Amino acid sequence: MNNMDEEAAGQGGEAQDANAPEQVPEARRRSLRPAHFVLIAGLILLIVIIARNPGAGTAAIGEMPKFSLVKIAGGDLKSEELKGKVLVVDFWASWCGPCKIEIPQYNKIVTSMAGKDFQMIGYAVESGSIDEVRVSARELGIQYQVVMGTDAVTEQFGNYRGLPTTFVIGRDGKIYKKYEGTSANKVSQIARDIEALLAAPYTASTAQLAR
Repeated sequence: MNNMDEEAAGQGGEAQDANAPEQVPEARRRSLRPAHFVLIAGLILLIVIIARNPGAGTAAIGEMPKFSLVKIAGGDLKSEELKGKVLVVDFWASWCGPCKIEIPQYNKIVTSMAGKDFQMIGYAVESGSIDEVRVSARELGIQYQVVMGTDAVTEQFGNYRGLPTTFVIGRDGKIYKKYEGTSANKVSQIARDIEALLAAPYTASTAQLAR
């Protein structure tokens, strides 16, 4: 092979397929990676913040009505007493199977929230007289405040289509979540709602309950 043949063969060996995709230099690929990671991490953080903070990421769906309800333990529970607390108001009945399943889980939430601005309220409906509700609450081992529901207050909450129906209320007196019925992860989601609302900014002087 002469010199011209060797030169032609060398050029042919270095030639690239015109249809092959353009190769990005390694240095350029390395320079893009940190920016991609920062962007992805930022998006994930934003999603987590929104998911965990209903006070900031979710609009209120109503306001807790003003009320005075009879407590089965004696006395009355007034809405004014609840200002500044995150509340879970659970509509339940003594005959409601899913309600009975959720009660032990609510007991655990109450224990875990000891010392925090939180209160759990069992709102008894369709369960007979106050004496009958007392018996049911004792048999079910309810470890939180139970009140006797009234038609007027039930109506102001927006009524219910089935039981249990559970409301999650912020320290500002606004209703942020309404859970109808039950599901496998309902109570664990409510626990996350409570934590998020406790962490949300709150100014006692501007918080108002429905008038």
